Amino acid sequence: MKYPVFILFIFGLIVAGCDPNSQDEYEEYVVLESYIVADRSLPVVRLSRTLPIDEEYSFQNAALSGANVLVTLLDENGDDAVSFNYMQRSQSFNGIYVPTNQDHRVIPRRTYRIDIDFNNRDDELTAHTTVPDQISIINEIPERIEYRGDQQLEIVLSPTERTEAQNRYVFNAIKENPREDLLTPFYLASVADGDSDPEDFANNSSGLINEGNFDIDDEGTTTLLFPWIGVAFFEENLIVINSVDSEMGEFLRSQNVQLGGSTLPPGEIPNVRYNVEGGIGIFGSIASDTVSTFFSRPGIEQE
Repeated sequence: MKYPVFILFIFGLIVAGCDPNSQDEYEEYVVLESYIVADRSLPVVRLSRTLPIDEEYSFQNAALSGANVLVTLLDENGDDAVSFNYMQRSQSFNGIYVPTNQDHRVIPRRTYRIDIDFNNRDDELTAHTTVPDQISIINEIPERIEYRGDQQLEIVLSPTERTEAQNRYVFNAIKENPREDLLTPFYLASVADGDSDPEDFANNSSGLINEGNFDIDDEGTTTLLFPWIGVAFFEENLIVINSVDSEMGEFLRSQNVQLGGSTLPPGEIPNVRYNVEGGIGIFGSIASDTVSTFFSRPGIEQE
C-alpha cells in the first residue's frame, strides 16, 4: 500500500526577506513550491511572494493569485509531448493551483517542465525535474520490533533504473495521533525541557542520505537499516521511503546548512539552492513507498 509522501519543508524560515544575490537591499521574489510524485496525479502548485525580514511569513499573507500555470511532459528528446493546464483551487484558496486533468499519472524517469506567468505582475518562472524511478520495498517487514533491541528494522528496495549518478533518499517515520506518553527517550527529553511539542515529531525525517551509505548487491537491490534515532514514538508507525531527484537533493542539502546543519560560520554559509528560473523555491520530484510496524518498549514481552 502506498500512502501520500510526507516530506516537510520549512519555506517560512528561508523565504522571509530572502534575496539570493544581495544581503543589503530587500527585493521581492515569487516563491514556487510543487512536488511531483511518481505514479500519482499531477501535484498541487503553491505560489507566494517573499516578505521583508521584519514581517512574519505566512502563506496566507504572501499567497499570489492571477497566475497562469502550465506543466509539460517532455519526450525522450526533450521536446514538448503534452501540456496540462492549472486553475486556482477556488476564490478562497489564493496561491494554490490544481491541475484541470486529474487522470494523468506521473511517469517515472521522465522530465516535466513548469511555466508560470501572471495576469497582474511581470514575473515569469520556469523549472524542470526528472522523476526518479519508482521504488518498492520487497522484503517482509516484521509486525513488531523491540525498540533498540537486537533486531533493527531492515528495508530492502528493489533495483531501479538510475536517472542520475546516484540515488538519494529521505526517510520519514510518521505517527498518527502523537502523544507525549508514547515518545521514545531522546524525544521525550526534548519535550520535557520545553523545547518541543509531541506534534513536532509526528513526521520525523532522516534528512538527505546518499545511497553510498547502504549495501547494494550485485542485482541492484538496496538494503537499509533504519536508524533508531528516526523512531520518535513507540507503537505503530508508518515508515516512508522517498527517492528524490537532484533538484530536491540539492535543495535539501543546502536547506540543512541554512537551518543549522553545518559547522560553517555565518559569513560562509552558502545560499539555499533553487532550481527555479525567474523566482525561488522548488519544483522537484519523488518516488515513494510505505510500510508500517509496531515499535514496542524495551523489555516488554512480545505478544
